[in-house]
Amino acid sequence: MRPVLSSDERRRYELEQAERWLSKDPAQRRLVTRALAAAIVLHAVVLVARMPDWGPDPVRVDAPIEQAMKVQFLSPPEPPKAPPKPPEPEVKRVPRPDPTPDEPEPVKEAPPPAPPAPVATPEPAQTGPVRVAAGQGPGLVKKVEPRYPPMARTARIEGTVTVDAIILKDGTVSEVKVLSSTHEFFNQACIDAVRQWRFTPGSQDVILSVTVNFTLR
Repeated sequence: MRPVLSSDERRRYELEQAERWLSKDPAQRRLVTRALAAAIVLHAVVLVARMPDWGPDPVRVDAPIEQAMKVQFLSPPEPPKAPPKPPEPEVKRVPRPDPTPDEPEPVKEAPPPAPPAPVATPEPAQTGPVRVAAGQGPGLVKKVEPRYPPMARTARIEGTVTVDAIILKDGTVSEVKVLSSTHEFFNQACIDAVRQWRFTPGSQDVILSVTVNFTLR
């Protein structure tokens, strides 16, 4: 077991080891000697600087007392008022003398009264169905295809029928009137089919033009 050395003994032991190691190289020995001397001087300076009586006694400095600063904003001065305009001189009208004072003055006739303004009569409220354009009226909910007339199917005839349909508030069709038709035997089939159509309910009765095509398949 290696004996425990004090700090001085360990320092001397390390110096002896360093001398034995550097004895073979003089240049290396001079370098180590200079380094040791510089280290000793640095340690001495640090020890002296840490001594309690080194340097002047500290002076206690009190913190400055904060003082409240009051800032007052001044309103800008009012712009100078423009001087009042001088009053305009009053122009007095001098009456012209009447060249014929003995003749009587003509009497001026009063203008005729204006005719009374015509009173607008309110238009009577429309109580019947209102005509609407295609795409603006109620939406179609149920569409029934018309029955193709047997005579037209046998003769291989196609056609088109345009009708006016009165659509009630609840979306049902009450009346159907034919406006134009390519063949008369398509009319009744178109009327029977359009009467079964159903539309979305609305706030009033409307008239809608509908075109039904009869095409062979």
